[in-house]
Amino acid sequence: MATKVVLIGPPHSGKTTLSNYLADATDSTSGEYHPTSGVRILEFSCNLPDSKAVDIELWDCGGNPQNESCWPAIARGAAALVLVANVDIPDSEGQFLEMLYLRFAAQHGLKESQCAVFLNQIGESSEKVGKVPAMLTKVPHEIVSMENGSNVHGASVELSPQR
Repeated sequence: MATKVVLIGPPHSGKTTLSNYLADATDSTSGEYHPTSGVRILEFSCNLPDSKAVDIELWDCGGNPQNESCWPAIARGAAALVLVANVDIPDSEGQFLEMLYLRFAAQHGLKESQCAVFLNQIGESSEKVGKVPAMLTKVPHEIVSMENGSNVHGASVELSPQR
């Protein structure tokens, strides 16, 4: 049985690019932005540090609040949650991330160690240092840069068996 990992965040934060990178998938689009509608599921295997192979079901969720009615079904059975946001988080996105954390992690019994926040550095190098919202400071977090497909190895997430 595959381990379900949900990846979600505000629109335009690089969720699909990160999902493709993690799943070692290729994107057949022209490079133009195409928002994910609902959810896209990628399946792949990875080796954990103890050399154990794990099958992953990565649920790349569209971050548009119009998809909110689907979120309870998407969150059900998740073993881990990855929140993705732009490194230059405006307050409104920070509040959105907190709401996503409450809806996907807190309401479904995920521990902080089963969650991660990736702050994606999009475009030109930012002089701002990414800060996670206060509610998420205990959740592992890392600044990543997905435009060049690198630097996605700092935060770790504890994968628990599916419920």
